[in-house]
Amino acid sequence: MNANNFDMNSPVNRRRFFLTGGFAIATTTLLAACGKGPQSPQGEYPRIGVVPPTTGLPDGAPTDEVLLRTATSLEFNAIDTYKKVLALGLFTGSAAGTAAVVNRFKADHEAHAKALSGIITEAKGEPFECANEQINKLYINPALDLILGNKDAGIEPSDTPLDDVMALALGLETLAAETYQFYVSLLSQPKLRAAAMGIGEQESRHAAVLAQAINPGIAGIGPSTNKDTGKPNPAAVPGAFGSLGSIAVTLGKRSEAGNKTTLNMETPSLNSMAYEYAKCS
Repeated sequence: MNANNFDMNSPVNRRRFFLTGGFAIATTTLLAACGKGPQSPQGEYPRIGVVPPTTGLPDGAPTDEVLLRTATSLEFNAIDTYKKVLALGLFTGSAAGTAAVVNRFKADHEAHAKALSGIITEAKGEPFECANEQINKLYINPALDLILGNKDAGIEPSDTPLDDVMALALGLETLAAETYQFYVSLLSQPKLRAAAMGIGEQESRHAAVLAQAINPGIAGIGPSTNKDTGKPNPAAVPGAFGSLGSIAVTLGKRSEAGNKTTLNMETPSLNSMAYEYAKCS
């Protein structure tokens, strides 16, 4: 169509003109916005959503000292958790004897922490004598919320708090046992590996006692599956060799379908280790 035949009085031509003109204006505006303009103080062109510079964590390596500090932090996780659950007053009546077991476990963890701190000090390192904050954040605090409830988070308290406390204790002891088992393969010195094996063996014994308390009798010695949930039952001897997989802990108030919430615990990863620069708050 040439200019001589272009009729602005035609509705079709007017519409085409406005559409074409509108597109040209929008395109020009976009190109202007993308073109050169005033530069930012950093020497870059302004843009939407500029992320401010951040400071990363110091470099850290999983040395023998770091591994032992991390193991010590797990001992304090267990110590602090046992103190909290003992203060709840759940171990009464037929469960009164369990309080003595929990107190014994707490004392064992205190002895483990003291022994590890001594090894670190002897090696001219700095002990880490407090709980691992990442383990608290990822596992223990959410677990206690499911047991005790958290109004701010809309979590109702568990309808079986004693059972859940036992499940949490089993999870923590299994987590500790798996951690020591893993660290044996990472520690460079034979005497440190021997120490880790000795403590890890005690953590495994704790887990076995708790598994039998939760699932007593012959049926609770070896691995088995819960027919209702399809999940493994607690077992004193869950396998021929110690597992390094995630640890499923079932807690909280039952849903209408009869299910509880499952938390999966894992051994400390690189971002949750007690590096030399980490300090107890």
